[in-house]
Amino acid sequence: MSDSWRTCDACGKQAEIDPDQDIGDALRGWLIISRLCGKDSFDRYSFCSVCCLQQWTQTQVATIPDVFLHSLSDSPCNL
Repeated sequence: MSDSWRTCDACGKQAEIDPDQDIGDALRGWLIISRLCGKDSFDRYSFCSVCCLQQWTQTQVATIPDVFLHSLSDSPCNL
């Protein structure tokens, strides 16, 4: 993580990291998440807040179509 900028993967907020500044100080309060992709590889995501992490997490989960959910409650099970 030696880039001079970090961008929140949810809202796009940017944080500049001064070359003389410690990265821990520059990104204090940010959340950095790593997701394993393979045996020796991972993707890294940066979030400026817990709210942005939550927003991003919700976009990663597949949603169940409403038509399917409604069909479960509309028809009784006839066994």
